[in-house]
Amino acid sequence: RALFAGCFSPVAPMASKFCQIILACVVVLALCWNWSEAFVHSLQRSAGSVVVAEKLPRGLTCRRGIAQIAPDRYARDSPEYEPAEPAIILPYGSSELEEWNPMPQWRGEKTYHPSKDMQDDTFRQWYHFDAEKKTLGHLAKAIALVLQGKESPLYDPIRDVGAYAIVTNCERVRVSGKKYHYKLYLRNVGNRPGNMKVERFKDLQKRFPERIIMRAVWGFMPKTPSSRRIFRERLKLFAGPNHLYYNKDPVEYPMHKIKDCTHTSNLRYRDRTMIYQNNKLEKERLVNEFRQQREDAKRLKAYKRFLSTQLERAGSEADDMAMEDFVNAARDTEYMRVFEETQGQDPNPSKVQRVHYKSWLPKKKYSANRNQRKGVTPVIQKLEWNVEENDKKKS
Repeated sequence: RALFAGCFSPVAPMASKFCQIILACVVVLALCWNWSEAFVHSLQRSAGSVVVAEKLPRGLTCRRGIAQIAPDRYARDSPEYEPAEPAIILPYGSSELEEWNPMPQWRGEKTYHPSKDMQDDTFRQWYHFDAEKKTLGHLAKAIALVLQGKESPLYDPIRDVGAYAIVTNCERVRVSGKKYHYKLYLRNVGNRPGNMKVERFKDLQKRFPERIIMRAVWGFMPKTPSSRRIFRERLKLFAGPNHLYYNKDPVEYPMHKIKDCTHTSNLRYRDRTMIYQNNKLEKERLVNEFRQQREDAKRLKAYKRFLSTQLERAGSEADDMAMEDFVNAARDTEYMRVFEETQGQDPNPSKVQRVHYKSWLPKKKYSANRNQRKGVTPVIQKLEWNVEENDKKKS
């Protein structure tokens, strides 16, 4: 107490300063003496957040050594504990240690972004498209995706990883329906009033076939400055099978992935061949079978009426006749009756055929009530009457 009083006494400032220095040294020595007890024996920490210790420091307890709380999970302060297994501390590198599996804690790698060097034109791929017999819209969409690089595994919306596109046979591209005659292309080069030019698809295909694919591809691309640059520099269009970039070793694009334009493209969806076969063919088969059965029943009824009429005419003579002889006699009797009624008449009377004016093409009778496929010539099945088969059925 006297020492502390002397240290902070205003009478002896020099002695007070000396006492403060001595007090500070004493505190530092006390801390150094108890360093191992206060800071867990000064463990050496390696890189990372894991500490490897051969022996647990004094005062530390393994989590497995803590007793588990009784069944009441919310009674944290309950004095009832279950006995727990003692902690087993294995030395580092022991063969009994379980293998650490880092996969459950894997959070994925950082997304790869191509660098500026990778976006250079020297690393771009060249693709060759053959436009022959392909649908215009499907072909243009595939070309636009290649130009923008959306089919590349390195695609990034803010980076340019697109490729070059070489298109040949531009004059052989096709369109469905009536677009060949009625699809219009408008252009106004100077944007001046009255300077608009209109051209049909079939006319533009003869004059400038590359412009058709050019317009279609630009319609699938975003209208941005980068897209304009890509469209201007990387799209190579040629009429005919040859091009000027064989030195680039272009890769053949898988054209089987692009839809072909066939004659079925002009039909309605339900009238196309595959759809018709899968959906309508079975139904039409059942309908035809029903109609055939109804027609057979009608003819069988008429045939029975004919035999009953002949039986009445024959009278008692038909009792001693066999079935086959009776049918032959009834048929011959009917033939003679028809021959006597039509004797002297023209066997092939000429029918008046109606034709169109000047073209002289025969007029056809169309009915909206018939359920026929548009664009497909209906096949009318002829129903033939076989007397022998009906006789077998009758017998």
